[in-house]
Formats: sequence, structure tokens, C-alpha cells
Amino acid sequence: MKGSDMSEYPILNNIMDLTKPETWQVSLDLGDETIARWLAKVDLERIRRVYFIGAGTSCYAGEVGKRIWERLAGIPCEGCYAFDLAAYGEPAVLNSEALVVGISTTGGTGTVVDAMRNAEANGAQTLAITAYPRASVAQAAQGVVLTGGDTDLTPVKSKSYIQSLVSLYLLGIALGKARGRLTAADEAYWRGQIDQAALAVRHFLEVQLGEIDALVQAYASTQMVFILSSGPNIGTMHEGALKVIEMAKMYSESCELEDFLHGRYREVDQVTPMFFLAPEGRSSAHVLDVLTSNAYVKAPSVVFTDNVTAPIKEMAAQTVQLPSLDELATPLLYATPLHYFGHQMAIARGWDPLSRRYDDIVPARVKYGNLEAGLIR
Repeated sequence: MKGSDMSEYPILNNIMDLTKPETWQVSLDLGDETIARWLAKVDLERIRRVYFIGAGTSCYAGEVGKRIWERLAGIPCEGCYAFDLAAYGEPAVLNSEALVVGISTTGGTGTVVDAMRNAEANGAQTLAITAYPRASVAQAAQGVVLTGGDTDLTPVKSKSYIQSLVSLYLLGIALGKARGRLTAADEAYWRGQIDQAALAVRHFLEVQLGEIDALVQAYASTQMVFILSSGPNIGTMHEGALKVIEMAKMYSESCELEDFLHGRYREVDQVTPMFFLAPEGRSSAHVLDVLTSNAYVKAPSVVFTDNVTAPIKEMAAQTVQLPSLDELATPLLYATPLHYFGHQMAIARGWDPLSRRYDDIVPARVKYGNLEAGLIR
């Protein structure tokens, strides 16, 4: 057995916490409270573009946030790596018309702090999305929205990722309403989609885990997993691939559907599974195009969708039918099956999901050049 004691699985406990209504409700309550305080002081009229920044899981939440805010609030958005904006953000762009949204569940990501300080120095407004009101990210921002993710204490995040998404949806709704784009009926619809997502995640975790266990059994020996999607689930596929890498200690390549066909597709084979995040929506026809190519070359396809059509059933090796949601709301659901898959793949491959490959060499995270850690001989 590689890694540490496998008798307890704290990451799995965090994932299963999403079956509890209170896990979602705390995010809703904190979000409503802190968003109202932020709206009371932010200058909405100045905002012409938004930059979502983060690292790892938080960065991928920002990629989802881009789609949410563009659809609900009608503001041009971009998801950015925090270091990129901290080191290369141009003053001419980070000006009074920009809003920089720094996402960090722990609140301690230094590059997010640096990026927000750089942005504020150039006149931009800043907002932190975090679980901790006194964290450095919160202190560096002009406003703070709390997620409720402070009970997700493992370094590999799961439920707190979903809780960050809840905050992003609530913010998108609030901005859409404040900018006159959403009616009261629209607000009720989108808040209802969050509620439906909570029920859908609960259904998956209580009823459908066996389907993911079957995928783990089928692909436990594979060296690689492709994860493909488009639109709202771009961030979801990146997050899913990260979790496979973090927990199962194996390669996972995430790529937008169309971009995958431009180069990467030539590397597919008959043994490496290709996961499609394919809720019914604008990219459904394109999913079928890629599935058709996979069927021709006999590449194994696994489709996560809310609409298992006859062509999907015919061409996919496996399907996982998830509860139906508006396509824009599906990131609230589709990350959890991937989190669970990564966790169970780790166990099947003999790894503690919390361990790192190099734990026997470097016991803790260190900075480059730390002689005491033995990185330089």
C-alpha cells in the first residue's frame, strides 16, 4: 500500500457532505448576506469587464464564473491565472473599468493577493471569494463574498469547489438583477436551478455511485484519462482532470471538444478512456461528431449527460445519465462524479488520495532551493 493509513477517507467524507442540505444552505445564506454588503458599496456603473483569478481549483471555478456572469449579467469576463495577472497585468487594462475577482477557498494564495493589489494600484475594483473573512485574500480586497467552504480542510478540495460555484451563481444573479437584465421571475428560476442542483448531487451520491465504481473497475489500469467538454463545463473538465492527477497519481488531459480535434486527437487509442461532459445544450451536436470519430477508431467513450440519445447509446462504451438541469447550472453537478472517480481511482491503484508521490522525499511544501529539504544536493 502506497502512502499513509487508508482506514479513513476525509476527502470522500467531504464529497458526501454534499448530500446534506445544510452544506448548500450555509453557502446560500453567507452568499446572500455578503453579496448584499458588497453591492451596497461597489460602483457597478464603472464595471466594463471582469477578470476571475485563482490557482488550480479556484482558477477553474473562475472559468465557470465567466460563463455565468456573461449570461446572467451581460458583462465581458475572462478567467485568468493569478500569477499571470499579478506579474503581467497591464495598467492600461487593469484600470477603473475593471473588476478583479480573486477566488481562494483558503484565502492564502499569495499570487491572488498580489494580483488584486496590482489591480487596485491601477484603479480596478477588487472582490474576494473565500471561506475565511480574515484571510489575506479577504484583507487585500475591497469586498468579500463568503462561500462557507471552511469545513473542507483537506488540501484536495471537493465540496468547497461546489460552494465557490454557488457564490458565483448568486453573484451573477445579483448583478443581472442590479443591471436590469434579470426580472424577479428570472431570479426565481436561477435560484431554483441551484436548489435543483443540490437535489441532483444528492441523488447522484445516494443512488449512482455504483456506476462510477464500475468505471473505476473498467479503467483502473489505464495510464491516462481524457476529459472533454465545451461551454459552461470548461472549468469542470479542468477541475476533474486535476482531481484525477492529485488523487490517483496518473495523467489526465482536459481539453475543449473542438480544440481536441486539432492535434490531440491523433494520440487517441483503443484503451485510453475519453470522458465527455455533455449535458443537453448548444454543443450536443458536436459531442456526437467526436463520438462518431471515436466509434470509427474504437476509442472508448464515456458520456456524462442528462439525455442519453440513441446515437450516444450506440457509440459510447458507457453512459452515466445525470439528473436534468439548465445547461448553465450543470457545473454544480458534473464536478462531483469526477471528484468521486478520482478518489476511487486512487484507492483502486493503491494510493491514499491525500498522499503525494514525493512524500517520502519532501515531507512538506517547500520553496525552490530549500537546502534543508534536500532539493539541492
